[in-house]
Amino acid sequence: MKAKERIKRYGLKKYIEVCLHKEPTPELIRKYQGKYGKDIPIERPVRYYQSRWNAVFEEEVTGEQVKLKNLWSKAHREPDDERDIDEIERQGQNKLGGSNWHLVEARYRGKRYIYHEEKERKPERKPERKPERKPERKKKEVIPAEQIAEIAKGLKMAGLSAEEIGRAIKEILK
Repeated sequence: MKAKERIKRYGLKKYIEVCLHKEPTPELIRKYQGKYGKDIPIERPVRYYQSRWNAVFEEEVTGEQVKLKNLWSKAHREPDDERDIDEIERQGQNKLGGSNWHLVEARYRGKRYIYHEEKERKPERKPERKPERKPERKKKEVIPAEQIAEIAKGLKMAGLSAEEIGRAIKEILK
């Protein structure tokens, strides 16, 4: 493995420590940045994993089969075949135009690693939420018991049965 590839994979500081057996000083860092370019990572970059698949899809209704080659999964930090197969199925459905296409067979074709230098992130502050104002409920009118009793007597005099009087009072109290 060439020095530039090692630096890209492990970072300049680790390369100086492990391969050159020296202490990474600012002078050495500047020297190797001049030699290999300013774009080389100084700290260890984050490694992302991507996998490539060939897949066979079948349509539910007609049974037609289509083979798609070189479908790449999204870049993730950790390899996981089940997650990648789910992503490949979604990607194939998007290409073929619908969720009626289902994955029949998927063959693993290889992988690649992508290295990105991750800068120190400041913890994101979530905007403070203002407490939501709940709409005020309208207070129900309280009907005194004497008034309800008078209404019940009036309904009884009108000739209504006990059930009908009960329903009428319920309606009034709503």
